[in-house]
Amino acid sequence: MRRVGIKTLLGAPMRAALICFVFSVIGVVTNAHAELHYLIVAGLGGEQRYQERFEAQAESMAQAALRSNGDDSNISLLIGHKASRESLIAELQRISEVITAKDQLAVFFIGHGTHDGEQYKFNLPGPDIDGETLASLLENIPATQQVVVNTTSASGAVLESWASEGRTLITATKSPGERNATRFGAYWAAALSSDEADINKNGAVTVREAFDFAATKVAESYESEGLLATEHPAIVGENSFALNLALLQERVLMTAELEILMDELDELERDVETLRQNRGGMDNDVYLDALQSLLLELALVQREIDDVRGIE
Repeated sequence: MRRVGIKTLLGAPMRAALICFVFSVIGVVTNAHAELHYLIVAGLGGEQRYQERFEAQAESMAQAALRSNGDDSNISLLIGHKASRESLIAELQRISEVITAKDQLAVFFIGHGTHDGEQYKFNLPGPDIDGETLASLLENIPATQQVVVNTTSASGAVLESWASEGRTLITATKSPGERNATRFGAYWAAALSSDEADINKNGAVTVREAFDFAATKVAESYESEGLLATEHPAIVGENSFALNLALLQERVLMTAELEILMDELDELERDVETLRQNRGGMDNDVYLDALQSLLLELALVQREIDDVRGIE
């Protein structure tokens, strides 16, 4: 049942504050029916210590993805001989055929990268793959929310060429000149399972939270060793900052009751979006009153979802 007359109880500043609070409460379930697809690739280590390190990072990221999705149907993990140029191209093409515009995509590249002054390459078993080819393959994927994380050395070379509308791009280095093996991948993997990274303590780690955690840890690691940092992580594109990249607890699989509640949530979110689009022609108090009413309903539905899931 829709609530009316809220503005008679609360002034505009209090309503605005309450709206912000409710947004923080419902953040975990935004885009509830959009599916999050993960592609995790561990490239060629060159040395055994690097190969083991890269594969361990990839496995850790895959575990975080599995915990968040509930099953592995939308998780692609390419490591060892499976991380060949041919396999990577085939997997990106496959994803482009099964993913929809409403879905979300998270791609993690782990390993070594090179830049010869003109072209970036991601090192793989067998032939490497160049940045232009990867950019083209990523551009063909229709998901309107994408997160692409390149943890390799020299990854800053793709900051401009891989940038795209709807994509948040993260690189371990700010320029192609930072060519040493990076530490960013290890901290990125840790962020996806870290309570410390979850700044707002809502049980989920967003893209922004994961980046801030990993970038801070990178800087602190060099400082603690008394070394000049040879990598400076970078992030561009704000579209997916708030995307929940990993849940810190096992996702509860969908039940009939949850499906109904999620449908209610989707309808309310559409109502909120419609209201926002019409804001220009509305009195500010009327707009805030209507928005608050919708957000309160969203919070109540969220509470029911939490009850069903057994979340306190």
